[in-house]
Amino acid sequence: MTDAPESPPHHSPDLGRKRPSRRTVLTAALPAAAAVVGLTALTAPRPASLGDPAGDAQLAMALAPHLRGHRRVAAVLVEDGKPRMASFGAGEGTALEDSEFEIGSVSKTFTGALLALAVERGELGLETTVADVLGTEASGSAIADVTLAELATHTSGLPRLAPSTVGSSLVASFLRKDPYRGRDAQQVIADALSVTPSGRGEPAYSNLGVALQGQLLARAAGTDYAALLTERVLGPLGMTSSYAPVTAENLRDSARRGHGTNGLPQAAWTLAGSAPAGGIRSTPADMTRYLTGMIDGSAPGTTAATDVLVEESATSATAMNWFLQDFGSGQRITWHNGMTGGYASFVGWDPATGRGLALLSDTARSLDELAVGVLTGEVAL
Repeated sequence: MTDAPESPPHHSPDLGRKRPSRRTVLTAALPAAAAVVGLTALTAPRPASLGDPAGDAQLAMALAPHLRGHRRVAAVLVEDGKPRMASFGAGEGTALEDSEFEIGSVSKTFTGALLALAVERGELGLETTVADVLGTEASGSAIADVTLAELATHTSGLPRLAPSTVGSSLVASFLRKDPYRGRDAQQVIADALSVTPSGRGEPAYSNLGVALQGQLLARAAGTDYAALLTERVLGPLGMTSSYAPVTAENLRDSARRGHGTNGLPQAAWTLAGSAPAGGIRSTPADMTRYLTGMIDGSAPGTTAATDVLVEESATSATAMNWFLQDFGSGQRITWHNGMTGGYASFVGWDPATGRGLALLSDTARSLDELAVGVLTGEVAL
């Protein structure tokens, strides 16, 4: 998920000492901006109240104590290949499974699936470079020889955001608007081509890098990112309620506004040309299809989660836009989290046990600690 400029460390989602510092998500810059200008009537906190539970009562009861500060939450737990679903505040007349959420940087895993599929089809390789796809358009760029593998593992040396967009992103986030609006696919490519990479080969989370990755995949396929996503991943999985709107004009009637950590409503983040890094909207029902398909290997592009590209340590590795990490249980969890201005998300599973979890919230508060606790068994269900 997710984003505007990186927020200060004390605002970053935190899994404690077991979480590497680079495991940040697409986060809103609103807290940082508010710290500069001070609290005003516009940014005054509004207390959150967790909605009424529905669905699996046992699951809801186990999760509720960990969801302080959230409003509308959906949880999908998969065990032995069977999903259980619980929600809070689904809303009168709104079916739990059909509630729409922004999934933020979990979108990056779909972009990873598209890369895996392109490799499987023989269309591209992990060592395909920016110049291989863009041709003379990349001539003279310092990132011309950056590979798709580097973009998918955050080792390309590209920054979190294009330097030229940091100021406008801060302002947009403070105003509770989409900090990525107005920069289409071509502009994102141009932004990336203008950057001189720093620390190439070392992990450094980059929304710009994954946005470029997605746009290169679309360019190579002769289409746009949203269409490629639907054709190769969402369509085959029957995820008909999921989509990448790209612009606010393409939002469906089912789209709802999320809330910042202060409780104020946020504009939808559709991310324009940066959609491959965090612009997908989905529902619990569709994420159930995605999660179970990734766990059992039936989803398109599942090798994105299993083909490790970077071994960082004995406990941490990166596949194609998926993280694999041992949080202390002795087993690596496959996971990704996400956050936009008004939403938070987490999707992950333990390959050793088959237990998987998807958490979706319409409040921009981290779900990471709870999710990891469920997957490692620290949170009793």
